[in-house]
Amino acid sequence: MQEYFSHNCFQKLFDAIGKKYRSLGRVGGAVKLNGLSPEERDVLSGFLGRDCRDHAEVSVKLREVNDILQQSRFDITLPEFLSLYFGAEILPNKETALLESRKWFAFFAGLQEQTLTPVTRDWLAELAAGRGTGYRTVLAMYRQNELEAAELLKTCVDAMDRLVQYPGRRQRLPVFAARLTGDPHALDGDRPLGRLLFFGLHHMYRLSETEYGAERRKVLFSRAGLEEDDVSSNVIVAGLRVRPGDPREPVFTTSTATASPLLLPLRFVERSTGWLPATVYTLENPAVFSAILDFAEGRAEIPALVCTSGQPSVAALKLLDQLVEAGCTICYGGDFDPRGLEIGQRLAERYGASFKPWFFDNTAYMQAPKGVKLASEQVKKLAGQRVSWDSKLIESMLQVGKAVYQEVLVERMIKDLFR
Repeated sequence: MQEYFSHNCFQKLFDAIGKKYRSLGRVGGAVKLNGLSPEERDVLSGFLGRDCRDHAEVSVKLREVNDILQQSRFDITLPEFLSLYFGAEILPNKETALLESRKWFAFFAGLQEQTLTPVTRDWLAELAAGRGTGYRTVLAMYRQNELEAAELLKTCVDAMDRLVQYPGRRQRLPVFAARLTGDPHALDGDRPLGRLLFFGLHHMYRLSETEYGAERRKVLFSRAGLEEDDVSSNVIVAGLRVRPGDPREPVFTTSTATASPLLLPLRFVERSTGWLPATVYTLENPAVFSAILDFAEGRAEIPALVCTSGQPSVAALKLLDQLVEAGCTICYGGDFDPRGLEIGQRLAERYGASFKPWFFDNTAYMQAPKGVKLASEQVKKLAGQRVSWDSKLIESMLQVGKAVYQEVLVERMIKDLFR
């Protein structure tokens, strides 16, 4: 039988019939075949017992094929044939959906038996019902690999149960992860288990689901008593000034006097510092930051500088928050490309009236000496962006079609700072 139905026309015919059967759940209706070659129409004519050779479109009823199969030497019904042809039982869509639904609820029932607290039982029940925090993430994991998804959820539930049972206990996240799994990186932000726990904690604290992000994750994990490594996240600064008498005053006075940068880890930033109000020039790129310090060496005063090194780290955002709270103005300059504008808009929204663009507006863009042609994907992304500080900037960038990088403006920046 396999040899008889090996021709391409049968694959087209039974693929279409299989879809129709799944949709209707019975032998009924008809399928239409288009684009058949003369040879395919000839073979199909022989199978159906009617001339299809001059038809651009061939309509075939499922009952017609069922009768042919039963009256043939194979003596088989269409549903039986489809199961043999495709190597698996062909179920109607409604029946398949019902089986999948039962399998989905059984998946969560097995997990709920292993929970230790009402918090995790409720979360799993909500996920099973398709409305829990992190539902889309869990569904994607389930569809990709059911066994792996079960193991990840089981471990996540174990983590949540431990946090519920011992509230207020402070511990380092990698240490907690190692106790939980043996792997200190298991709950890292780029790991599936880390993402699951992020959504699980939303349920624990009855929070609406939020977009996954490093800063939100840190705040939420800290609320649960899980403190991340506080030395890897850092920010580069120079020229910042603190109030007289502050224990940290000598550190910043020496740095300013020698035009030397300081690399401040999150651990340092999280401790209180008495910042003095100032205009803080905040830069996206380390090379620009260094070029300004090169020029500042030997001078009595240097401006207050912060370098985010691309997307601001948690440490950088924490520092900028403190500076704004102390009365500082954040003058930000970055690259004129989609990524640079995205960073700028993020800071503009965060700091409101305390944010000012610095060589980061339409005038600076149009006066830039050189630029690089925007890639097609950059143009597409740029067209969907907006910046709150200059209504003409993106329009100009789309018209000119070039990205301008901060490094080409560094001489003008230095002139503005040391005039």
